[in-house]
Amino acid sequence: MRALKKLGYEVYGSGNVVPYGADEYEIYSVWKNEQQFKNTVKAFINLGCVIVDFSNEPDAPATWIREVIDSMGVQDKVKLIVDCHDLDSIRRLERILPLDEREMFNSADGLIYVSLPIQEITNKLHTVIKPNICLYSYCNEGIVDYDVEKVSERANALVYEGGVNPVGNVEINAIYPYRNLFPIFKELIARGNEVHAIVGNSDAFISGQNTGVVLHEPMIYNKMMEKLTGYKWGILIFNNEKDTEPQVRLTLTNKMFELMMAGVPSLACWCKASEDYVKKHKIGLVFNHISEIGNCSKFNDKYLELVENINVKRKELVMEKYVWRLENLYADVLGLKRIKIPSKVKKLSEFEYGKKDTALLL
Repeated sequence: MRALKKLGYEVYGSGNVVPYGADEYEIYSVWKNEQQFKNTVKAFINLGCVIVDFSNEPDAPATWIREVIDSMGVQDKVKLIVDCHDLDSIRRLERILPLDEREMFNSADGLIYVSLPIQEITNKLHTVIKPNICLYSYCNEGIVDYDVEKVSERANALVYEGGVNPVGNVEINAIYPYRNLFPIFKELIARGNEVHAIVGNSDAFISGQNTGVVLHEPMIYNKMMEKLTGYKWGILIFNNEKDTEPQVRLTLTNKMFELMMAGVPSLACWCKASEDYVKKHKIGLVFNHISEIGNCSKFNDKYLELVENINVKRKELVMEKYVWRLENLYADVLGLKRIKIPSKVKKLSEFEYGKKDTALLL
């Protein structure tokens, strides 16, 4: 949204809660039921919106958007883009296509995926022939900053940020086994590390008080980003030792980009796509097993080199450098001329997504 606004686009937003950053939209509305949602979509279209960009999940609201567009008779000038953040078909080992997901894909005029493997697999599962792109979950330029000269003064501690299953919740652990992270934290602590966690859910904060982890309550995005800059290493590990969770194996996580923007090298394990990305861009260390990490003080000799490389990458791997991919997807579904990009931006995209993928969007 911020990257599009910097280019002069008007951006309206809506959700069932008021998130961080809602004040930056020209208009932001909150909906609590299907009718309110549909009324909001209709109002935005009447205000001149020609792209409705829907981020799942849940999946069902995509069909509500399609119903509004069709009922208004504006199919030729208003297009629905579905941004596929989490897909049940991937979680279900690519064996089952949930009805809501299938209807969402049928409703869309264009699609956005969060990783190249997800794009390839899902296009085959749904036999996709409509315009689609991969666009990673980059942060925006300037979202957080830190004093490069003082990185050596950071607390010699590891930090995790994001959702964590509450301690002892068998039902949640069964549904989201990869987020059963307190055993991971305890293992890191047992090897001599100080572990902090900025948890995204209060039940994990409450239930994990006696685990040895230094827990921080959920905090708004900008405060969390500032907090991250004070730590030496970032935990990019999921409870996925046997590689049974395709959602983890195939997806690039938001936290990887957030750690990089905060200048914090990642310790990546049991998350294949993220491991490959960390290795490719040299923004952290990759391990086959958590036991290989040991006490992180042994990596001190590599630390400054990693941070120096991150200082370069955090200027390149930002949404503003790749938002043109989104603009050209919008152009394709609207039947408009694609924009051209500077040669430097093209080279960045070729390294990031490959020459063939980049050429297809130009």
